[in-house]
Amino acid sequence: MAVSPSDEELMQMLQRGDASALGTLYERHAEKVWSYISKRLPKEAAEDLFQDCFVKLVEKKESWKSQPFLLWLYVVLRNLVTDYHRSHQVEKKYLDRLAPAEEPIGNSEDFQELVKNMSPETSKLLTEFFKEGWSYKELAARYEQTEVSLRKRMSRALALLKKGVSDE
Repeated sequence: MAVSPSDEELMQMLQRGDASALGTLYERHAEKVWSYISKRLPKEAAEDLFQDCFVKLVEKKESWKSQPFLLWLYVVLRNLVTDYHRSHQVEKKYLDRLAPAEEPIGNSEDFQELVKNMSPETSKLLTEFFKEGWSYKELAARYEQTEVSLRKRMSRALALLKKGVSDE
């Protein structure tokens, strides 16, 4: 009877480029990862971050230095959740700037200034959401995307606005 490798051995295999090690780590820890994330985030965000966690394991595999894998995994998870909350605080600041209480966004020159460097598609999406009042659900149907994908697209657009970067 073959003994299955430990999590630490699987991480060493992953560092050497063995993709099957990631599958085994996923099978072992997916439930723990989901439990941790789903308790700390809204459902749609948790679904995105759940996938991002395993992508991050591959991206950060070289930063794992033979410490207990589960502790390292929870540090990665904590950082993902923290980053999510930070980015949403920044998005809220920009949403507040886009829609000041004393002036409707339809009359706001700030909006045009913010989206002028975005691609026409992104500018149109932001305009439909913020100025025309389309819901995520309506926009997802219009653009033939899932609501989660559309929210992620909006999040990326807002992150670019935060950085003052064009997406063209």
